[in-house]
Parts: sequence; C-alpha cells; structure tokens
Amino acid sequence: MEHLKNALYIISYVGMVAVVLLVTVFYRQPLASVLLVFLIILPFISLASGAYGYKHISITATAPTEHITAGDEFRIRFHIRNTSPVPLLRCTLQYTFCNMFRQDDEKFSLTLAGESFASEKINLGFKTSMPGMFVLDADKILISDPLHFHTFTAKANIHITIPVMPKVVPLPDKDLPKFEGEPFDDIVSENGELTRDIRQLREYRAGDRLRDIHWKASASLGELMVKEYERSVDLMYFILPEVNKGDEEGTLVNYYSLGKKMIARGMGFRAAIYDPDTKVFSYMNVNDERSLDESIYEIMRKKASSEDVFSVYMSQNPASYGVIRICRDKIILN
Repeated sequence: MEHLKNALYIISYVGMVAVVLLVTVFYRQPLASVLLVFLIILPFISLASGAYGYKHISITATAPTEHITAGDEFRIRFHIRNTSPVPLLRCTLQYTFCNMFRQDDEKFSLTLAGESFASEKINLGFKTSMPGMFVLDADKILISDPLHFHTFTAKANIHITIPVMPKVVPLPDKDLPKFEGEPFDDIVSENGELTRDIRQLREYRAGDRLRDIHWKASASLGELMVKEYERSVDLMYFILPEVNKGDEEGTLVNYYSLGKKMIARGMGFRAAIYDPDTKVFSYMNVNDERSLDESIYEIMRKKASSEDVFSVYMSQNPASYGVIRICRDKIILN
C-alpha cells in the first residue's frame, strides 16, 4: 500500500516536470529553465533528507491511568518526536488493538506529522462495550520523505495493556456455601488455626462421607478408615470463574459483581483462576477492592477455555465441596 502511494506521488511529480520541460522548450523562458533544474534536483534532496531524518523519529504511547469500565470512552496519548532538522516527514504508525479474549491481527494506521525539531502529542479515542484486557502493539513506523517518493521503516517498541473492567450488576441474595477440601497451607482462620486437624482414625461406619475416608491408611490396614476431626473450621468462600470461549463477558460481570458484594459485607474469598495453556489453577486471596481488581486482571490475562473448567477442577481436586461456580451468566452453588 505504501509503495503504491509512493508511485502515485512519483507519477504526479514526473507529470509536473514534463509540463515545465515543455514550457522551457517551446517558450525558452530562463525562469522556466531554472525551475526545471530545481525540480530535477529536488527529488534527490528529498530522498537524502528522508534517509537522514527517519532515524531521528520516535513515537511512544501512554495508557490512561483512571479506572475504565466497559462502555466508557478512553484515550491513548501518542507522542511523536523529530530531533532532526528535516521537516514534512509523514509518519504512519501501524498498530494492532484487541481484547486478549478475541485476538486478531487486524492492522490499524495512525498518520502523524514529523516536523523538524518538534514534539507533538495526539490523543486517540477508543471505546468498547466488552470487558477484558486490551492490548495495543506497534513494532514499526513507516516514514516518507518530504516529497513522499520513498517510505523508510523505523522500529517502534509500543506495548501497552488497558484493563477494561466489567459493569457491576445487582445480584439476588443467596446463602453461599463455604469451601471444604484439601487445606491450603497459606490459609488460616481468624483464630490462627489451620483448616482441619485430624484427631484420630477410626473404622468406616454407615453414613460417613466418602471424602473423609483416609485412603492410604485404608490400603495399608485392609479396611476402610475414616478421618475424625478435632475441629472442622470452614475458613473461606471459594469462587471458580469459568471463562468459556464466547461467554467471557457474562462470567466477568458476575464474578466482579459478586466479589464487590461479598467484600462490601466483609466476606473475603479465594479465587481459582484456570490457565488453559498449562492446565493449571492458580489461587488468589481476595479481601478488599484492590485484591479483587488484581484477581480480575489475572483472569483477563488468561485465554478463554474451550473445556468444562469445573470438570477439570474436580478431576484435579475430587474431594472439594462448596465451590461457588461463576459460569457464563449464572452463579452455581455446588
């Protein structure tokens, strides 16, 4: 595309030189002869100026620092600098801008003027109705000489992320279950106690829960042995946001809305965040607005999954009970 634009400028310029040449031949005007010589020399000056000037062009971009919610308009500031004396350089920044959940390679262009010894800032507006981690990437600048006969390529190193938060929606009141499962070593109760202490092992009795069976002891003794707890302390609420392809928005909205509601009531929780690339869950403690934001940033950095996230979690943690699932636009109490 840039080469085609250059060709059009060259053709136009050649046409203008041809007209001046005809005037010089037929009318033999000294001024026309001087103009013709100037027009013949000018392209070489322009190309030399462009070859020198493009090395002194730089462009940076700055993301907004204020909180952005889906549906809000926000602006990214681009700052172009030309430290050379060469004027009239046309700079085209080619960049991609997309949600990490919906990645594509579509290229966008921003044309800026590179004036001599100048520094210019331009604000470009963006708006999206969908939450997510938006990424702006640019790795090159296309710079044309003053006459636009040739386009030079300079390197750019722009990579910025803009978290766009979900809207908060009202949720119905529900009695949320607390989590029971294998204890996390870094989780303690308000009294400083670990999750559950085993007081003793005893023989299995009808009605005992299968998840309380001590399988290793049962295998070594040849009969079913059950863990009897000295105390059973429910330490936390446990939320599993299931970010599925095509339904990311519903999960993000409900997770963020439920998180806001729980924190406002002093109910901290633990979030399990699934990475489809590694098949691994990471866990974050959420007990205030800041940690809630950090958890949703982490969710939005991951890819959406094509798997049943809950099934994957239960296959890795079969003894878990009391998981609060956020699945699409539903809150499922397990």
